Amino acid sequence: MSEKEKEQLKEEKQQEQAKENQENKPTKELNYEEEYNKLKNEYLRLLADFDNYRKRMAKEIEDAKESAKRAIINDFLTILDNLEKAIEMAYQHKDAIIEGIELSIKSFKDMLKKHGVEEIKPDKETFNPNLHDALMMQESEDLPKDTVIQTVQKGYIYKDKLIRPAKVIVSAGKKEENNTNNKKEE
Repeated sequence: MSEKEKEQLKEEKQQEQAKENQENKPTKELNYEEEYNKLKNEYLRLLADFDNYRKRMAKEIEDAKESAKRAIINDFLTILDNLEKAIEMAYQHKDAIIEGIELSIKSFKDMLKKHGVEEIKPDKETFNPNLHDALMMQESEDLPKDTVIQTVQKGYIYKDKLIRPAKVIVSAGKKEENNTNNKKEE
């Protein structure tokens, strides 16, 4: 083979390669475009799925809230029924009103307990500023200083969170102790 023939053969191969490259270029561009469209469609589907999920969760949360409200309202209706029965019985028997009110209070306390509300009963316990609201200090011969003498208004806790502190009267200790402490301060 002569040099010219070799060059000619080399040129033909280069032309064939160039032709193949031109044919492959649109295919590669087409593949990239197809891949882009495919990924874009997947993204849009996922976006729509997430939006549907978000809406479904919001609806389920709202339904759960409404269900809880219905349950509590139903418990209040039981207490209302007891109060209406108490009034009805009061017209027939004068002593029945006390019994009816006591029954209503018991029903109400049971309903609160059922829903996780606990009463704070601090009488004769040490004063706790996290649970009690001291209305006043009073001298006491029987109870040591900082002990709850009397509960003026009950407090309530819901699942370890304070709803309302108990309003209490707290012992200031014996009269003698207070006089001694006052003299020391002077």
